[in-house]
Amino acid sequence: MSGLNRSSSAAFKNGGLPPQELLDDLCSRFVLNVPKEDQQSFERILFLVEYAHWFYEDNSVEKNPSLKSFTLKEFTSLMFNSCDVLRPYVAHIDDIFKDFTSYKVKVPVTGAIILDVTFERCLLVKGWKGTSWSFPRGKKNKDEEDHACAVRE
Repeated sequence: MSGLNRSSSAAFKNGGLPPQELLDDLCSRFVLNVPKEDQQSFERILFLVEYAHWFYEDNSVEKNPSLKSFTLKEFTSLMFNSCDVLRPYVAHIDDIFKDFTSYKVKVPVTGAIILDVTFERCLLVKGWKGTSWSFPRGKKNKDEEDHACAVRE
């Protein structure tokens, strides 16, 4: 985890880009050390990259604001360029990302309406960069039951 707590000067030298040590940590944590079946398709790999992106934004950027915040597409390109196992596919990143976004909208989401004991108030959530409020919900993982997804979210 040493890559997550760098001095802000390292980020400034890189123009706000994360140092290779941090990118290697994210690649190892979210792409390399997963079950082999999760590495068999670009759809699954990009979900892993998305998890890495959330972790980067929620932890690394939050702790070190000098780091640049990225869109998922920018972060995906960064990961493909810096992660050895993904680098051979950099030339196809636009098609891979386009296919992923088409696939992602088809993945079902599950959530819950959470009320207080008086049934007068409900819980609404908004993403870090979101502008709209909604009930807690999220995409179902492979082979996940609806109720398990709702509880997780």
